[in-house]
Amino acid sequence: MRIQYIGHATISIETSMKIITDPCLKGKGRKEGLSVHNPKAALSVEDVAPDLILLTHGHGDHFGQTFELLEKTDAQLVASNRVCDFVKKKFDEKRLLRIEPGETLKIGGITVSAQKAAHRYGLEGLGGDILGVLIYRKWTPCGPNMGYLISAEGKKIYHSGDTCTIGNVHNPDVAFLSMDGARTLNEHEVVEAIKRIAPKVVIPIHHKWIKKGKKTMKKVKEAIEHEKINVLFKEMEYGEVLDV
Repeated sequence: MRIQYIGHATISIETSMKIITDPCLKGKGRKEGLSVHNPKAALSVEDVAPDLILLTHGHGDHFGQTFELLEKTDAQLVASNRVCDFVKKKFDEKRLLRIEPGETLKIGGITVSAQKAAHRYGLEGLGGDILGVLIYRKWTPCGPNMGYLISAEGKKIYHSGDTCTIGNVHNPDVAFLSMDGARTLNEHEVVEAIKRIAPKVVIPIHHKWIKKGKKTMKKVKEAIEHEKINVLFKEMEYGEVLDV
C-alpha cells in the first residue's frame, strides 16, 4: 500500500483502488479561499486520477476540487447524505456512495468505515455552513464531520477528519490525526488518543495552516519522547511517500 501526503488533510492511498481524501489540491480550487490552507500542495487536479474520493465533511478546505475531479474522472464519491445531496445537483446518483457515522461500505476489496468526529466549538450543522460561507466564499454544506477507517490488504489506515475527539478505532497501522490545537485536537488530546488507539505510525495533518498547529505538533512529539510511547511519530513533507 502506497501512501502520499499531498498536504493539509489530503492523502493519496494506492491499493487495489486509488483513493484520495479531502482533495484540497494545488491551486485555489473553488476560486477563492483555499490556497491559504494548503499553499504547498504537492499535486494538482491534473496529477491525480482517483477511483474513490473520500470527504470527511464539506468545508471548503476539505471539499476542495471534488467537482473538478468528478468531472475529470469516473471516480465515485464517499460522503455524508447532506454533502451527496449537494453534489447530486451536478452529478448522477450512481457516482455517490452515501455514508453516515457508524456505517460501513465495502467497495471491491476495500472496507471504508465512517467514524464519528466533531469540530471544536460545535462547527457542524448551521454553524459549519456559516463558517463555510464566511471563509471559503462559496457554500458547501458542512454535513456531519467524519473520520474514516480504511481497510485493505490486511492494513488499516485511519483519517481523523477535523475532530477534537477520537471514536471507536483500535490499532491502525497508520493514523492521520488532525492537530491544529484550535478547531481540532490539542496536544493533550492527541497524546491521549495515541495511547488509547495504539497506532503503529502517527502522521500529523491539518496543522500547518496556523502557527498554533505547528506548536501543537512539536509538543506532541516531545510528549511521546518524554513518556516513551511506543509509536512512530512522523511529520511527512509535501509529496512524501510512505509504503505500508
